[in-house]
Amino acid sequence: MTLANAHALFCGLKSQPSYLANLTIEEDERTGLMEARREIRATLKTAAAGIITHDEYWQDAYSSRNWRARATIEVKFMTQGSFAYGTINAPAQTPHQEIDLDDGMYVPVEFLSNGEPALAAKGLFAFVETALADLCKKNDWKLAEKPNCVRVKLWPGAHIDIPIYSIPRERFAAIKEALEKSHTATFAARDSATISWRLPSDKIMLAQRDGTWIQSDPQQLHDWVVSRTDRHGAVYKRLCRFFKGWRDYIWLKSPLSSLCIMCAVDRALQKLNGFATEDRDDALVLKVAKELPDLFNGKIENPVLNHLYINEWSEEDRNAIVSAARELRDEMSSALERTGDAELVVRKLRNKFGQRMPYRPASVKMASKI
Repeated sequence: MTLANAHALFCGLKSQPSYLANLTIEEDERTGLMEARREIRATLKTAAAGIITHDEYWQDAYSSRNWRARATIEVKFMTQGSFAYGTINAPAQTPHQEIDLDDGMYVPVEFLSNGEPALAAKGLFAFVETALADLCKKNDWKLAEKPNCVRVKLWPGAHIDIPIYSIPRERFAAIKEALEKSHTATFAARDSATISWRLPSDKIMLAQRDGTWIQSDPQQLHDWVVSRTDRHGAVYKRLCRFFKGWRDYIWLKSPLSSLCIMCAVDRALQKLNGFATEDRDDALVLKVAKELPDLFNGKIENPVLNHLYINEWSEEDRNAIVSAARELRDEMSSALERTGDAELVVRKLRNKFGQRMPYRPASVKMASKI
């Protein structure tokens, strides 16, 4: 039991401002992202039919074929990352930090004997950027080069990333046929299954701008996030958003990834006796904050690639992140466990979470006076 109860500041009623509400992107921004995604998808789907006629889009072992012998390309899309998880936040420091929507483009195609797709990774980057050039010019968008995706910068503070995946045509065709025969599946279920249902993760290849392909299945990570939410409840995603908001307020840019934060929150919640409650987000933030210094100072595994660690930072970065986590722990503990003044509680929370933590001392409940 803490001395102060600041749950209403973190996750208050809809009629009152809260930190969670202030982290949420504006509805016009969400609408703008959805409309931009729709235009980008429509443009790429239309342009994909022309891939078969361009030798430069194909690997050498396949480009020698007459283009009429190639099968028509049909691209599919699946939104991934924080937008799909429901953990997206508005930036704390605009325009340097941006809203990021990841929309994966999947290209069913034949695979070569070496296990790589017949389409060239560099060729697909060229295809996407060429296809979107006129759309970007019309909307005053900008294309930016990234090593593992095509980035479309929409307006100051927002962009869409398009990672490019290739999957075996024959497996995709079998999945598509099975889904078309099912009249009971919902639209959402069909859309998800078209891309990833029963498709081996080692058959999903992510294109790199340098021309290489790497195995990568974003659906595995999505499934992990769903499993963590099932385990901990809806509060899990709220906590992830709170700590992402803390990171974005403290640093303009940091190697502390959102995935690392989500893994750390999961591990901290696993140490609870029982399950997380839904009525004391402030107390749960404190519990997680007390675990973060040790978690960040140790090794945090990638949840779907267990042989990789996601906090292999430089010594300088590790010291800075662990130090900031200790400061957060100490300030949270001081605010909730040792402060008997509601106004001081709010000021201490705003020290670490910024001005988006609402200034509402009247909403802080005190168990007793010091």
